[in-house]
Amino acid sequence: MAPVEGGASNITWRARLGEAPFAAVALRLQRDTGILAPYDVVREGEVLRRLQGSGIPVPAFVDVEPGAGVLGAPFLVMEWIEAPHMGIAGTQVTFASYVQKVAAIHALDWRALGLGFLGVPATAAAGTLAGLDRIEARMAAFGCADDRLLARALATLRATVPPGGELSFCQGDINVFNYLVRNGEVVAVVDWEMARIGDLRNDIGQIAALGHLKAGTPFVDASELPFVRAYEAVSGRQLPHMNYFRARWLFELGVIYHGWLKHNDFEPWYSWEHLSELLGAALPGLP
Repeated sequence: MAPVEGGASNITWRARLGEAPFAAVALRLQRDTGILAPYDVVREGEVLRRLQGSGIPVPAFVDVEPGAGVLGAPFLVMEWIEAPHMGIAGTQVTFASYVQKVAAIHALDWRALGLGFLGVPATAAAGTLAGLDRIEARMAAFGCADDRLLARALATLRATVPPGGELSFCQGDINVFNYLVRNGEVVAVVDWEMARIGDLRNDIGQIAALGHLKAGTPFVDASELPFVRAYEAVSGRQLPHMNYFRARWLFELGVIYHGWLKHNDFEPWYSWEHLSELLGAALPGLP
């Protein structure tokens, strides 16, 4: 049994098995605190269980333990998928497969799958506002509630939530590290702890923001970004107001930055200077 390094999710271990249905399983032990708190492996396990047979490639669900009596905290057990994530194995073929999988997640009939247990907001806009409330709660916990840029961003985002949008099942974290690849195709989607029913543009905004912060994608209108255009082509959906959802994710990444510093004595992979520059550029002119 060995720990799996990286990420800010629940603590993950890989256990190799003998004479079992799987060569190995992943054990996810619930964290007490962290940059994405509160954590809930029981909720994540229920999402995984309901996605079995949905057409989305996910690890097989094994079991969940809601109590702390066995390992000191609740934990989830699932199949271990032996495949690298897109951050290691990305190719153009993989990019197409990635976009297709994200679009397929959003196209799921979440009502038929019983995913309404996640909570169903009255409207897509209400779901976006609820997400801002969750981020604001972290600001207080991370000691950045008085940061002028983040406070301005929160007020602006609350005042300019775009109308329209439909309620969809959202993974909540479509980071390429959560898409496992073999032979150029996505073979598994992992990490469902941030799953929500809400406006799917919140998912797409994450990749728009990360593209600027991580890959140095030129800061053009978000509707012109490669992932946005590819998603529209694959899904047949139009994605208006993507500048808003890019700004919303840059705001969340700003809060995550402070949360990281609260739990570590070094910066995350991005700098506050770069993040604040991007967020400052994203806010004017919203929605």
